[in-house]
Amino acid sequence: MNLKERVTEELKSAMKAQDKLRTSVLRMILADIKIADTSGKPNDQIDYVDVARGYCKKLKKSREEYEKLHLPEKVKELDGEIAIVEEYLPKQLSDDEIRKIVNEVIETNKYTAKEMGLAMKLIMGKHGDKVDGKKVQGYLKERLKC
Repeated sequence: MNLKERVTEELKSAMKAQDKLRTSVLRMILADIKIADTSGKPNDQIDYVDVARGYCKKLKKSREEYEKLHLPEKVKELDGEIAIVEEYLPKQLSDDEIRKIVNEVIETNKYTAKEMGLAMKLIMGKHGDKVDGKKVQGYLKERLKC
């Protein structure tokens, strides 16, 4: 069962259970999937996980903005939405695991601060679906002292 089918089935269950938040989030994921389906790309080239990941990024960006505006109730609401979307994404590596990968890449390749982009490209190419790029970038800057 692909992500689109899974979300569709779970949307039906959420509607029956009258779970408004879950229903709303799943509808948004399906709306983004439908947009991707009508983008003109062949269906076999559309990665629904990437679509859900994009929606999750939008939610996280909104969360950051609400946090800056000191709106804790909106932040809490978005945390709930993000948690639902993350159920449909590949499991992310922990901060310690990301640090370990960053350290290994730097030590193996002897990267300097000027070569941070190369290190980032290597890590994201190998672990892109399992790591948050912002975290990787932060750990690289910390380790390379940029």
